[in-house]
Amino acid sequence: MLASPWAATVEGLAAAVALRASGRPGLPAALAAPSALLIGKTLKKWIGRPRPGLARFTRKGRESFPSTHMAGPLAVLASTWCLAPPTMAWRSALALGGAAALVVARERVCAGEHWASDVLAGVALGAAIGVAFGSLAMARTRAATREAVAEGSLEVAAP
Repeated sequence: MLASPWAATVEGLAAAVALRASGRPGLPAALAAPSALLIGKTLKKWIGRPRPGLARFTRKGRESFPSTHMAGPLAVLASTWCLAPPTMAWRSALALGGAAALVVARERVCAGEHWASDVLAGVALGAAIGVAFGSLAMARTRAATREAVAEGSLEVAAP
């Protein structure tokens, strides 16, 4: 499954490799999903919200909130959105990933595995972590570029 929590980790590694090939920082994309999953699993244990319907009687029946099926992939998508070059190819790939995430969000609710609020919380958690990682990385990259320009080791192209 493309949006399973642990597949999101592999997707983050693939995004990191592609970002590095584009000359962008890749580590934040690689770390976004595992971080979101770790925080999401911790919240699930701490909150202990029961799943809807008969799913509450399964082994993980009290681990509904937030949905890590959404937190992991959204963390990768959000961090990659912040880090990727603004080209049509990158934006199209990210749009397809977002569409797949919407399908998974609907599936989790329709399958009776999560309440809609669990899915929305997973989206919010993943997006917040992804944007934080991506924004920090881009801020560090911009600061390093400004510093290199200031010391003269990098020239700025004229507009």
